[in-house]
Amino acid sequence: MARCLIIGSGIVGLSTAYELKKNGFDITIIDDEKPGQATKSAGGILFPLSPWENSKYMQELCLSGHNEYNNFFKKLTDSEKLEINYSKKNLIIFGDKLSLAKKWYAKNKNIKSNYCEKKLYFIEKNIKNTHKNYLLIKDINIINPNSLVKFYKTRLLNSGVIFKKETVVDLMSYFEGDNNKFDYIIVTAGVWSKEILNLNKNINIKPIKGQLLHYKAKKKTIDNVLIYNNYYIIPRSNNNLVVGSTLEDVGFNDEITINAKHYLQKAISEIFSSEVELKESKQTFGFRPYSYLDQPYIEEHPDNKRIIFNFGHFRYGILTAIASAKIVKDIIK
Repeated sequence: MARCLIIGSGIVGLSTAYELKKNGFDITIIDDEKPGQATKSAGGILFPLSPWENSKYMQELCLSGHNEYNNFFKKLTDSEKLEINYSKKNLIIFGDKLSLAKKWYAKNKNIKSNYCEKKLYFIEKNIKNTHKNYLLIKDINIINPNSLVKFYKTRLLNSGVIFKKETVVDLMSYFEGDNNKFDYIIVTAGVWSKEILNLNKNINIKPIKGQLLHYKAKKKTIDNVLIYNNYYIIPRSNNNLVVGSTLEDVGFNDEITINAKHYLQKAISEIFSSEVELKESKQTFGFRPYSYLDQPYIEEHPDNKRIIFNFGHFRYGILTAIASAKIVKDIIK
């Protein structure tokens, strides 16, 4: 049985561990648990938000991820779906991105969409009646990212996967010694992957900070996921809402900022009628690993085929996690 060390316990690392464990690999996961894991800034929309902005490779990987999750959810029990706060929602796109969205979906007819020249108010009663014209995509998958992390961790622990809080000092040392010898190392550490690899060539990623605002309401506010201009709003259980997200090129600055709060509050004021009562509950952030290639690094190390890359997914880490894990499995088979 091949022994695999996975560095990074975000959703990409956990999905990779889950896939490899199913296929008979012995798995250890290490993470130094730095604040700002990209999963913390994820909304949990398992569908590409603005595919027209991405490369063809990334579009295909995202759609593959969408299909992989459809298969994944079919195998879950109702109680397991409840555990990860799984639901199917319609996606509604309106505002500045509507024209681009219409063109993209017109070319990609395998994804059913419906353009409506009506006021959004007729299907979402709490939206301002000034918003007219929208594109509707039916039945996309939604999960709570933190719940999915807990789901994976519980099942991996129960299957014998070892978790360690550990900082990588010397990557190659994990190939040495009798008690700590691994056949493969899989780097899934997001924006910290380049530092861990100590490899300057061929790795062009940087952190892009994303901040979210979480709201509570006394009653249900919306039924659908909304994409408005550069914002998304996701309805959660218990009448909660998540509003995202900022895209901040500020390095590893981990400050929760008032400017981000005001930016996200603007979405609420522009979308909802004045009668809607929402209470802010928290503000969160994470560092997304932006790749200059507009696609993740899912490949062998150029100088050592026993080291596998799986990082740089930017905004689509959760969506593409299962599809990426299957690519890793095929690389090391």
